[in-house]
Amino acid sequence: MGGAEKRTLVLAERLARKYKVTLIVDGSHSISDLVTFFGVDLTGVELLPLHLPIQSRLRRLTRPHSGADMGARRIHALLLDLRLALERTYFQQIHALRFDLLINNNGFSTLPCPAPHGIYMCMFPHELKGELRPDENRSFLRKLYVNIGNRVVGMSPATLDSYDVITANSQFTSEWIRRLWRHDSSVVYSACEDMGPAVAKRRMIMHVGRFVEEWRNDYKHQRTLLEAFRRCPRLIQGGWELHFAGSLLSDRDGTGTIARLEREAAGLPVVIHRNASFELLRDLYRQSSIYWHATGYGSSPELHPGKQEHFGITTVEAMSAGAVPVVIDSGGQRETVQHGVNGFLWNSLEELQDYTSRLADDPALLKQFSDRAVASSKQFSRAAFADRMENLVDSILDT
Repeated sequence: MGGAEKRTLVLAERLARKYKVTLIVDGSHSISDLVTFFGVDLTGVELLPLHLPIQSRLRRLTRPHSGADMGARRIHALLLDLRLALERTYFQQIHALRFDLLINNNGFSTLPCPAPHGIYMCMFPHELKGELRPDENRSFLRKLYVNIGNRVVGMSPATLDSYDVITANSQFTSEWIRRLWRHDSSVVYSACEDMGPAVAKRRMIMHVGRFVEEWRNDYKHQRTLLEAFRRCPRLIQGGWELHFAGSLLSDRDGTGTIARLEREAAGLPVVIHRNASFELLRDLYRQSSIYWHATGYGSSPELHPGKQEHFGITTVEAMSAGAVPVVIDSGGQRETVQHGVNGFLWNSLEELQDYTSRLADDPALLKQFSDRAVASSKQFSRAAFADRMENLVDSILDT
């Protein structure tokens, strides 16, 4: 229930206007639940779940409980590699359906295109099979484990060549596709909802991101932001609040993180919104004055690019509602936030606190940046994404 799923559904909504669209999913999903959660119109879209006999069992096994030790996490990762490898068995099932074009938006997919034409939508590239990047900090056992995983689910040039087009969700991702896959890609920024118009702003800082365990690459660093807020007594005394919103999976993954967050937030003006509805999320964006983001904090973009925010849908959505972004200076955030123009990019928690205080102390500056943020968010709109993808599909099917 994140950004990748959102762009898949926005694309299905648009293409269903002129094509017969089938939404292929892994597992059980409800069209009505997807429509409600993401605010899309899926009229005419067919839902097709694919299943493997052992897939449901693997899904349970690939969700380690909170507090799992390193050994359990490595077993989880190996099982996840196996689950990804089994994705290839879908080839014949999809091929038999005789689609004209397949759009693959499955993270870390190694599925060769089972249709005459295809678009591979890359959220971030993983290494080619047998071509791991060096990491001096890896132990022998860690290197062995990574090599085994790479042999199982590493990308192959043949898979990449089976698609007509590879898309990247940002220039940052496109550059890593070139470096890791030695392949060109078309940049198509992700679908960002217009969450405006802004309403009367409150003394409110917002962060949006799924609640997951802290060892995962896609950890959103909510506890980091909580600690930064704790160290801003002037903001707290001045009536400012910090709000966290995000989805929490129905299993145990993420419950440890959110439980720790709730314990550590006790006594502070902090509000946590689990599985916030679309309507609530929009209201929170509209009321927020400032938006914080810290994905990738503490990790090197060069050594660990996968831990960075590859685009940052929530940042743009906050901007569309007039919340001024104060976000980490890394990954795709550099492409949406112009430092000192429509927001601030920070490299340390001290900078995060300083820029936030500067905005909080200067209402005129806050309003100026807010207006600029709204204007600049338009280039990353849902319509702009759908237009770009529709043009790609048309150009492929017209050849």
